[in-house]
Amino acid sequence: MKRCRTIVFTFISFLFLSGCNQHSSSHRSDVFRYNEPAGISSLDPAFARAQSNIWVCHQLFSTLVELDDQLQIIPGLAKHWSVCDSGLLYRFTLHSNVLFHPHPAFKKPRTLSADDVVYSLYRLKDPKLSSPGAWTMQLMDTVYAENDTVVSIQLKEPFSPFLRLLSMKYTSIVALEAVEYNDVSFAKYPTGTGPFYLKKWVPGERLILRRNQNYSHTDFKGNIESVVVRFINDKLSAFLSFLKGDLDFISGLDVSYRDDIIDENGNLKEKHKTRMRLETTDYLNTEYLAFNTKKLKKENSPYADVRIRQAMHLAIDKRQLVRYLLRNMALPANSGMTPPSLSSVSQELIHHNKDEARRLLSESGYKHGEGLPPITLHTNPGYQDIAEFIQSQLIQVGIPIVVDVSPPATLRQQIATGKIDFFRASWIADYPDAENYMLLFSSEFLPPNGPNYSRFSNPSTDSLYSALSRMQPSTERDTLHLLMEEIISDHNPVIPLFYDQVIRLVAKDVTGFPINALNLLEIRSLTKE
Repeated sequence: MKRCRTIVFTFISFLFLSGCNQHSSSHRSDVFRYNEPAGISSLDPAFARAQSNIWVCHQLFSTLVELDDQLQIIPGLAKHWSVCDSGLLYRFTLHSNVLFHPHPAFKKPRTLSADDVVYSLYRLKDPKLSSPGAWTMQLMDTVYAENDTVVSIQLKEPFSPFLRLLSMKYTSIVALEAVEYNDVSFAKYPTGTGPFYLKKWVPGERLILRRNQNYSHTDFKGNIESVVVRFINDKLSAFLSFLKGDLDFISGLDVSYRDDIIDENGNLKEKHKTRMRLETTDYLNTEYLAFNTKKLKKENSPYADVRIRQAMHLAIDKRQLVRYLLRNMALPANSGMTPPSLSSVSQELIHHNKDEARRLLSESGYKHGEGLPPITLHTNPGYQDIAEFIQSQLIQVGIPIVVDVSPPATLRQQIATGKIDFFRASWIADYPDAENYMLLFSSEFLPPNGPNYSRFSNPSTDSLYSALSRMQPSTERDTLHLLMEEIISDHNPVIPLFYDQVIRLVAKDVTGFPINALNLLEIRSLTKE
């Protein structure tokens, strides 16, 4: 295996050296090219659940409000807004003269109006659509147009992150005529008001976007006229295309080429610095292990004992995991579920301590793990190395563990239906607010109503979450968040492992390409030289 890897990297190095002289002058400097290995299933923003769909929908569609590079709310289609009636009423004033992209459904240039906002949000909420983003509108009572440029949204109850929620691509504004146009599916031939419009899409081959010359409600500072999306399934092949200059950036570092790119400390190797940049930032993604607490309790499992779960948590050296498996390109998750950039928790809630783990095991009646039945950790192939690292850590304190590797789709189905006891999972924020992590522990979001896959239920956390979700940012809200994290840590329904990072390789001739903690693809300000 080691010899094969050496051959692959030697080939990469050869291609890199020879490719330096093959950076074709025919590559236009106003075309931005990236790869989407997962493919794109739909261009309808109501189905923009996967990152692959979100990235392209972000170019095609606009929302009432947007997030800047620091994830702060800024104007989108709405130039300003007000919040009234104790957080129950949101009133938006739209930019005037915003045009939809040309579409066969329009007999003349089509201007955005408040009625389009009303239609789009009710459409998203409609059960007949079966949008995975319907939940974003569950607190919306009514939405109505006061005139062509003013629209109001009435909520059933206050929800402090509502504006951030409206920045999600699910809530993009669409036109009724285009959605209901009979000659072509909206998911394949959409029209929005975004910075680019769809020119051509050949599924599995390529997708081409062109610059929207009528885009004016937000600055378009870059020089990109076209975006070309490739669909190369094999990540090593995509990386080789990047080295040849056929792609302008690569998202993430696959193990097939990672060792040739970065050193053991996570830094870009010197030989690549003249051709590319390695860019990283904190990612609103927490990788964690979760127990199905309801199933463990029902089966009277020893792992229903919080002391054993805490022993497991204490036994795992997260710093070692991050250093040796992730090349320091992540942060150990010792301060709870919420990533540091959103968290009010400044201290570590749990420390790696094998001696304390052994003491808790003895206290629970399983000294040195004797008599403790094994528990199976379920994961997918992409995280098998992490699962095996955890297995070795737990065995050191006497906790027997079996690793089961399943395809991602199978694992997701098992988690959602509650068929397994112990599994690896991750939570990427839907919107940048600590509330979005705390909902994972609210009884309100127990499956099938939400993503509380640990099936954790506690009156105190339910009460804290209810208050947190209604309260505007404040010191008091931070205190509630800290209390909730502490209760979760005490009951240990999950073991947070690490806070991830956005990692990307960018060609040297690309500038003005912002990186953000939601890993949104922002091309409007991008320039190629």
